[in-house]
Amino acid sequence: MSVLHSESASAVCSSRNSRHDPLGLVNSRYHRPMKLRAIKSIGWKLGLAFILITGTCAIAIALYGLHVRQQMGSNYTSLVAVIVRSQTHAVMFRNALEDLRDHPGDPEVFSRLENLLWRIPQHIDGISFSLQTNLLSESDYHASLARLQDIKERLSEMRQQLDGIILGDSIEKFLYQGQVIENDLAQVYSTFEGMVHSEAAKQRIVMERLGRTISVLAFMTLILILGLLISLFRLKREHQKVKRLSQFDELTKLGNRRYLLSFAEHCCKHSQRSGSPLGLILIDIDNFKYINDTFGHPAGDLILQVVAGVLKDEARKIDVLARIGGEEFCILLPDTDVDGAMQLAERLRKKTSDLTQKQLGVATSVTMSLGVAIACKNEATFKHLYARADKALYQAKMHGRNRIEFG
Repeated sequence: MSVLHSESASAVCSSRNSRHDPLGLVNSRYHRPMKLRAIKSIGWKLGLAFILITGTCAIAIALYGLHVRQQMGSNYTSLVAVIVRSQTHAVMFRNALEDLRDHPGDPEVFSRLENLLWRIPQHIDGISFSLQTNLLSESDYHASLARLQDIKERLSEMRQQLDGIILGDSIEKFLYQGQVIENDLAQVYSTFEGMVHSEAAKQRIVMERLGRTISVLAFMTLILILGLLISLFRLKREHQKVKRLSQFDELTKLGNRRYLLSFAEHCCKHSQRSGSPLGLILIDIDNFKYINDTFGHPAGDLILQVVAGVLKDEARKIDVLARIGGEEFCILLPDTDVDGAMQLAERLRKKTSDLTQKQLGVATSVTMSLGVAIACKNEATFKHLYARADKALYQAKMHGRNRIEFG
């Protein structure tokens, strides 16, 4: 059984009760956009999901950032440069010691040694500072840095010994101590260099991973945004569909009661302000229950569609057409007086009664009863206009059907 004709059957009862509820405001639950709340709920869920996923991505990026901060915050290039310069001075220190052995009394050699004994501790301090500012783990370089501090103290002692050598002391102890320090410097610098190269390699790996991670997150964000846009597009389309269904009859493509009422009060107020006439025609297909019972609901559906087509053909663009019940239709006629409304009603009645069996799709004929009313100047609401047209329709059906009555 057709769902629409379940509606049609209930609408027959509705027409009988229309004396008490002419606008159908009490029993109009099937016109409520019940899906609207569900769509709004889906919208909130989509927004919440977007916020949660975005927040999760942000937290993941923050945690990963904390993990790589140590690597990214380290300038290993400058640290390597400091170590290389220090290694150069260590080589220069070894050469100066060899020159001292070969030329014990050469003032230029003493000058070079004095300069190096002052400069190497400066490089040690520079390395210490660079290690601390590169955010490396202190446990990685603590032992080597302690050795450098010890070398620094021994270099200070050698500066004092150099003054004695200038005055004639033996150079053997000085040379031995210098060779030990030079070897220690070479070992420590080599350790630092290996550590820095290792950390730099780790940094490159982390940066590569970070780049891939950012690319993946960017791709996921793009997919998320694309999915959200698609969902919003579908949501909007569904909202428009529900809105259309809430105001239009799916079978006849005419407006429904909600659609009619959305124009009715505005038209009444405009008529009162401007003094222009406002007509209303209520239409009821005669013996429609008999047609449904005899030929079946699909045949009834087709007849409703054919009659709706007649209304569309005869009505003007400014007229408001609506299917307000199972076999009940309504036409609101702005700027239409009694003669215009009655002429349109007669054309509709005549054209409907002239429909052929081929057009109707069943071996029967169709007629309609019509009630016509024109808004009075003192008529406050559409409800009063509707009640008079409904009363006229009732009279038309009581007086034999297939006729027009004016109320």
